[in-house]
Amino acid sequence: MVIVSDPPIARPVWGLFAELLDYPQETPTELLGECRRLVEAVSAQAAAKLVEFQSFAEGTALGPLQEDYTRAFDMDESHSLYLGYHLLGESYKRSALLLEFKERYRAHGMEVAGELADHLPVVLRFLAMSEDQELTNEIVAEAIWPTLEMIAKGDKRSEDEAGEDDRPPAVPPRYHELLAALRLVVQVARRDWQPLAITGAASPPTT
Repeated sequence: MVIVSDPPIARPVWGLFAELLDYPQETPTELLGECRRLVEAVSAQAAAKLVEFQSFAEGTALGPLQEDYTRAFDMDESHSLYLGYHLLGESYKRSALLLEFKERYRAHGMEVAGELADHLPVVLRFLAMSEDQELTNEIVAEAIWPTLEMIAKGDKRSEDEAGEDDRPPAVPPRYHELLAALRLVVQVARRDWQPLAITGAASPPTT
């Protein structure tokens, strides 16, 4: 069983990452500062990545910031923010997962509109409001963590392949730093980790 940090610490962090990983409507300076302040107690590495992203965000106009977001998550399937896409591909199993998420949200008084239920910011918003720590542990262990691991492993493969071809690695969108920071927070906050079957069973979908 995976146990994440106690709710008074974890819930605000989930909420802040939910806002940061949503499409930017303004420069998220205050959100980044607050998230960094809370994350520093969990992971200095994650806080450092937030500092790097904050430097970029504060020096970038909103238009280019939105373009970086689109390039990071909407134009790059390997970094899609839809958890079910990574875990199950475009299949009936993903449809079942979406329904399960919706039912759990509804049971806790949360309705989803305008976005699919497995969108990472939506899932994180639910974790920020849910007082059911066992359910939080389950979602982090079976959906968020394996997705972030798949993305990180894909990044490593891309770097290795570029090195083998003597090509300089492509410069990734800066928004990828936020995913890396979230992964570090989850990695450090969890305790008594036992590998889950879904991690080994799932593989990135092919298109």
